[in-house]
Amino acid sequence: MSDDSTPGPHAARAGPGFTVPSRSDGWPDLLGRRPLTPAERAELRRALDAEPEPGSTDTAPDPLFLAYLTIDGLDREGDPRKAMRLRGRILAAARSAAEQRRTTFHATETTVTVGIYGTDAAARITVLRTALAALVTKHGLAARDEPW
Repeated sequence: MSDDSTPGPHAARAGPGFTVPSRSDGWPDLLGRRPLTPAERAELRRALDAEPEPGSTDTAPDPLFLAYLTIDGLDREGDPRKAMRLRGRILAAARSAAEQRRTTFHATETTVTVGIYGTDAAARITVLRTALAALVTKHGLAARDEPW
């Protein structure tokens, strides 16, 4: 007689497997959510229509401020490598003063202008001016605030 209970290559998968639950519309329910009913969809649309438009005058947020700091005299440095390092140090100080805020950076042969956006932009420009004070003094540069 032959014994049918001997384990074969498929014996490890013989137990019950994982089945994916399905939703009422036939799609797999991988996230555990159910589809919206038409009444729920209509309620959601009414709620979205009742919200004010972004940027409307009813609930307009505070205006976005922008402050600038311009550093003049970069053409005094004769060595191009030193000038590049100087510009890099200015940019690094600007990034740390901005702390993930949106910034602008415009450089010419003689000047570098850094702009910081935000409601606390003037305070961040003050932090930048303080961070660059020793560098400006050492290299004989001039730092001036631009009107915003």
